[in-house]
Amino acid sequence: MYDETKPLVFNQLNLVSKSNSLVEARYKLGTMEQKVIAAIASNISPDDKDFQTYTFSIKEFKELIGSKSKNIYHEIDKVMTKLMQPFNFINAEGKPTKIAWLSKATYNVGEGTVTVRFDPDLKPFFLFLNEKFTRYKLGNIIHLRRSYSIRIYELLKSYEGLAERTFTLEELRSKLGVENKYPHWINFRQRVLDPAKEELEEKTDIMFTYEPIKKGRSIEKVKFIIKPNPKNKTLMTNIVEQLEKVLENEDVLEIQEKGKELGLALPKKLVQEWLKYGKENVMELMESIQYRGDIENKIGYISSVLRKKAESEEKMADVDQVQKKIREVIHYFTPRQGARKVDLLPEWLVKSTAVDIFAKDMTPEEAEQLWEEKRDEIMEEINNRRRKVTT
Repeated sequence: MYDETKPLVFNQLNLVSKSNSLVEARYKLGTMEQKVIAAIASNISPDDKDFQTYTFSIKEFKELIGSKSKNIYHEIDKVMTKLMQPFNFINAEGKPTKIAWLSKATYNVGEGTVTVRFDPDLKPFFLFLNEKFTRYKLGNIIHLRRSYSIRIYELLKSYEGLAERTFTLEELRSKLGVENKYPHWINFRQRVLDPAKEELEEKTDIMFTYEPIKKGRSIEKVKFIIKPNPKNKTLMTNIVEQLEKVLENEDVLEIQEKGKELGLALPKKLVQEWLKYGKENVMELMESIQYRGDIENKIGYISSVLRKKAESEEKMADVDQVQKKIREVIHYFTPRQGARKVDLLPEWLVKSTAVDIFAKDMTPEEAEQLWEEKRDEIMEEINNRRRKVTT
């Protein structure tokens, strides 16, 4: 239903999927408009049978794209107005069509949010994509500063597996929406191609070089050589780290809000310390003391309980590790299936092997001490198993 809305999730690891016919189409959008379109597309599920209506926070979008604008609300208003206006869309077959990107764009006054929905005419370009489509992580384009860089990224990404792609200069100008700009090759190269080349190598998962192809004295075509970006691993690591920071901030805010219910003003640094013990543990503990009147210092109580619980879990983990080592020793001396007769083992023989096994994860002194503590338990279990074979 059109009245139902979903929150637009800004996750740089979300996948943007577009049909190649849309990637190849001729249209002109600014940098901000392209990022809004990509962010919405990245929330579409492969199972969606229709477009959803989404609401997003302008502040969160600003943080996602790293904007330093002091008037982001005005800019978003201009973006939404432009995306609602029909434009001359020239598809891959060269057929002119008037189409709008959005069928709905509501600025929620006082809430700092915008509600949006793709125009239904765009369904063939975003839904039910089984073949001939381009897919990439939102994080690859969300920090690009130039609209040309985004368009070139998508055009090359669709040919990534083929390693190279050639456009006529006229065709390339048209796809980038600069038919009447930078008429001289040197200006086009310096203002469009070189900056895009630098940005893609710095911020995306692909990189390219290009070769101008002449006809006579004029540049007729441009050949792009597309390569995977060796920096990609670092880039994606940075994206994941940024995402983790966003999620951590959300957790901090949620715990601070819960603190207000308990009458507590919780500093961010304190909450970050608590989060080391697990958000679920913190929230559960806060819930359990919300209506208790016998705790004077709730902050101190929460910190103490979280710390003690962590120490207890750490001790349990150590115990589990010790038991694992003991089972390894016992298993080492357990007779194989089918053995007919085995002898009971002397303590000195078992000790030598047990101490070697224990010493893999502790000092020789600690291994010796563990053997002394668990010797009787180990020997009894080993020889009981061996007795079962002989009887």
